Amino acid sequence: MPLPPAVLWGYWAVHIDDIRYDPAPNPLYQRLRGLVGDMDHWVMTSNVDALFARNGFAPDRVFTPQGDYGRYQCTTPCTPETWDSRPLVERLLAAYDPATGAVTDSRALPHCPNCGGEVEINVRVGPEFIDALYRPAGARLQEWLSASASDTRLLILELGAGFNTPGVVRWPGEHLTRHLPCARLIRVNPAHPEVPADLADRALPVPADAQHLLDALDAPHPAPKPTVTP
Repeated sequence: MPLPPAVLWGYWAVHIDDIRYDPAPNPLYQRLRGLVGDMDHWVMTSNVDALFARNGFAPDRVFTPQGDYGRYQCTTPCTPETWDSRPLVERLLAAYDPATGAVTDSRALPHCPNCGGEVEINVRVGPEFIDALYRPAGARLQEWLSASASDTRLLILELGAGFNTPGVVRWPGEHLTRHLPCARLIRVNPAHPEVPADLADRALPVPADAQHLLDALDAPHPAPKPTVTP
């Protein structure tokens, strides 16, 4: 049974405000940015929280095919346009009752600015998803990858991509590793680190999460003991 609109939008307002608009830096993402350093790189992510762009990664080098909590759209949709969700979230939170989890003022509930119909967050949940805002980044990423098709070394560092949406990150990474001669895949995943058998010599499974991997990379390593040959 669908939630009443007042409860549904109360949930979205609190969730998006916390996930998408929290101004605090994220230490894990900042450590990832430090790890990349000056290396030429791209990010492709199934996340919709903009944490990469908010923590130092160049926004024009981040491809988010699943959408962005920062936008909303007409549910129909009546137009390919999407709108900034921040004013919507602020309006909803001003009328939000934490005791009931509902928006108490029906006038705060959103409607399509174009047709007046229902709206939804601009994330991929069905065929009505409007992806026009994200396609240009995908095209630029494809151009960048095409330049790596011959002899350029490419490391695909996959972090936490499981089987909820394997077609977004996990399977494309495997495809690239198979088809680019100098590509290598590192799959970091505490639950599903396995790699296909045909990529065994070109892919490294790491049964850990990103935090543990970064901790291990930062840990001091003892110097090798000298070998004395009589």
